[in-house]
Amino acid sequence: MTEESDFAEDEVSPGLEQYAVVAARRQQWDILLWQMPTMALTGEAFLLTISLARSTSQTGRIIASSLAFVVAIAALHSLSAHRLSELTDAAWLRDHERSHGAPQIHGITWRERRTDMINQQLNSEKVTDRLVARMYHFRSISVWFWTMTLITIAAGVVLALSIFANGLLLG
Repeated sequence: MTEESDFAEDEVSPGLEQYAVVAARRQQWDILLWQMPTMALTGEAFLLTISLARSTSQTGRIIASSLAFVVAIAALHSLSAHRLSELTDAAWLRDHERSHGAPQIHGITWRERRTDMINQQLNSEKVTDRLVARMYHFRSISVWFWTMTLITIAAGVVLALSIFANGLLLG
């Protein structure tokens, strides 16, 4: 190799390496984003089962429902943080693609492609395709955010009942 080709390789490589690092990190955020609700839901089910069990003492009920409330808030925080980090990296990748004349496959451009696919599916002859496309009107991130919000409220209600009206939980 000549010095000129070595220089050109070195000049291009850092940009590609940086792109690969950010793409891998974006994927990591995306994976964490969707693992978190599953883990939180498992913990919430366990803690709320203890909180609502007839045999649980008032102290145990307060502790379990307090933990359920704290875990739900932490899950909402993590969901939001992972989503914002994923969006930030997707925007960086899109900008990098745009500035280097590469096909734009991240961020809003990808969302537009997905919307086009939804519109195609809405016109499909298959009922399942149309139903799947209609379900997308409820974006997964919104569904999980509001699900975790409702779980936070439920944990707060169980905590309040455990403290102020424990008899209601004994049924």
